Amino acid sequence: MTESTRLWELSDGIQQLENAIALIHEDETLTDEDRETKLEETFNEWIEVGESFKSKAEQVASYIRHQEALAEARKTEAKRIQALAKQAENGTARLRKYLMAQMIRSDVKKIDGVTVKIGLRKKQPQILINVPTEELPDKYVNVTHKANLTEIRKLLKSDSDIGWASFSESHEYSVTIH
Repeated sequence: MTESTRLWELSDGIQQLENAIALIHEDETLTDEDRETKLEETFNEWIEVGESFKSKAEQVASYIRHQEALAEARKTEAKRIQALAKQAENGTARLRKYLMAQMIRSDVKKIDGVTVKIGLRKKQPQILINVPTEELPDKYVNVTHKANLTEIRKLLKSDSDIGWASFSESHEYSVTIH
């Protein structure tokens, strides 16, 4: 199947699998763990029935390509909608700033209109820190520690005999589809 394969062009079997997966995802009575178990069971049953594994694997790979293309199209659409939302937000911010400037200039603190009420309030002053954060008393600093996994991985590859970190015994895999 080509990269432009559509869902309706896939075999009936993959469509049935997709429908079964959708029903499991929509079942609100299932816990996440039960849902994951049912999904795995459904996929295993589908693989074991009918056509050869190779044929079904190709169908799944085609369906994965279709889903990836669909996801990419949706991401593109989401970016377009986010850009439109950003334009609306920017326009709103400009109008709000203009209204605020005019209310300050006119010395108007409050307007009770027919459809809206408008109020002008003074914000708290901004805090300006005049020294580097290292010089602030501990009480006024938030510190976050996060492991540098890249450096720890390098260390483990060069000297696996450190007591405070190790590689997991399990191996994870990924599938490539060309």
